[in-house]
Amino acid sequence: MASENLEAVISYAQSQSISLDKAEFEFQIESHPDYPSLLAFSDAFSFFKIPNMAAKIFADQIENLPNSFVALLGEDRKENYLAHITEKNGLYQFTYEKQTKKLNIKELKQYWRDVVLLVEKPEDFLNSKSKNNNARQSFISISSLFILGIIYYFSGSLFSVLFSAISMVGIFFSVEALKTELGIESKVSKNMCSIVANADCSNVINSNKNTWLKNIKISDISIWFFGSQLLSLVLFSVLGTIESYFLLLLFELVLAIPMTLYSIYFQYEIEKKWCPICLSIIALVYLQFLLLAINYSFLFSFNLKDVLLFVFSLCVIALSVYMIKPLLLNIKNLKEENIKNLRFKRNYSVFKNTLKKDDQQFFEHENIVLGNPNANLKISIITNPFCSYCKEAHEILHQILSKYEENLNISVRFNYNEDFDKKNKKLFLRLIEIHREQGGLEFSDALSFWFENKNMQQWLSKYGEPKNNIEIEKLLKKVGDENIQKELNFTPNIFINQFKFPQFYERKDLEYFISELIDDDCL
Repeated sequence: MASENLEAVISYAQSQSISLDKAEFEFQIESHPDYPSLLAFSDAFSFFKIPNMAAKIFADQIENLPNSFVALLGEDRKENYLAHITEKNGLYQFTYEKQTKKLNIKELKQYWRDVVLLVEKPEDFLNSKSKNNNARQSFISISSLFILGIIYYFSGSLFSVLFSAISMVGIFFSVEALKTELGIESKVSKNMCSIVANADCSNVINSNKNTWLKNIKISDISIWFFGSQLLSLVLFSVLGTIESYFLLLLFELVLAIPMTLYSIYFQYEIEKKWCPICLSIIALVYLQFLLLAINYSFLFSFNLKDVLLFVFSLCVIALSVYMIKPLLLNIKNLKEENIKNLRFKRNYSVFKNTLKKDDQQFFEHENIVLGNPNANLKISIITNPFCSYCKEAHEILHQILSKYEENLNISVRFNYNEDFDKKNKKLFLRLIEIHREQGGLEFSDALSFWFENKNMQQWLSKYGEPKNNIEIEKLLKKVGDENIQKELNFTPNIFINQFKFPQFYERKDLEYFISELIDDDCL
């Protein structure tokens, strides 16, 4: 159900020309403390800085909605679900459990659960498709062409190239089977496993009904089978013994046929579900067998050297699968544990209770206040422009301020000391002047420019020398002395409504709680 909800929301985002990094979007949803509620999806959009609204819309208001939206639907004796609904010519279309439904408004009202999610693409939004995926796809494509080129160069045979291409397709389907085993749903596996109504790739691949193959999955066998084929084909091509390779391959394919027949029997008779990925792998085995049977007349004579080389390829791939798969399983388990931990960590009640464990620190003096000075939520930061760790803290607070400027204020408290170097003092003094004369926006830009370059001469040439040194230094000293009296010597140090930001949390975690902190009148 959670997977179908995610697909519905992703489909809706794409209909609004919003392309998201699906892996990151899914992670933000799953690690949300209210997962799998609609709030998790709404906050995930907010994380990507996409304006969105989850609203209560009654059935008699459906016609006022745009022609594409996400709605909470439900049926008798079934769990409620999210659906991407599109309207055309008075008919409302959505997909649920691999079935596409087209309903008129009267029929839709029977499913309606009064909750809608809407998003709006910002003008400055940059689509965030994963760059890593693009780089990975490019690497795989170039590597595949390179291997095909090597095989053709040494063998001079298009038939060998065809066989290597079939092996690559087999490896591709094997990886898809492995993804399904690990619970990673790709677009390919989703489309393939919905070809027929009685298909369930996950059930078949992860079935425990295979008593004699409990610890070996089809993904392991097929990666080993096709991977060793490709490796040995490269080796035999380089050595110029391609005929021996095909003879050994035919022998391997004959041994594989009983396994394919058992897989078909298992799916039909035992599991009673079909796995299109598995069937595709089986089809490739038979395709290879038929191509060899039609195009080659073999004299069955084995050369020990060739047999050992073929067995070597089998052993290398088998060892690789044996070593790498446990690592992938560990990564999967760690990700699941991380999601559970983040779900707990990002729970606002837990954060608030942790925050209020320390005593409040009340400050008498202030120099720089950004945002709305009358707001209930106040964030104070003890900082120093010469502290390298303060750069990240200011970037986080700058993002928060740009989004919630009317709902909070940020007090910037410099750890200033009158014994500072004369040249360094100029930076503090001029920053205060910029805030007083030009406002918070110019101050933030000046401080950001400093953190980016940390070149005093360049900074002073752009923003100028301080003028009113004596008065401003008194203000700086008051705040600096108060920090010292309260033993606030380390920077950056953040306080929320005078409560110290908990060490248990990273500073970037503050972004997840801002909206709830703003709405909390009891803090």
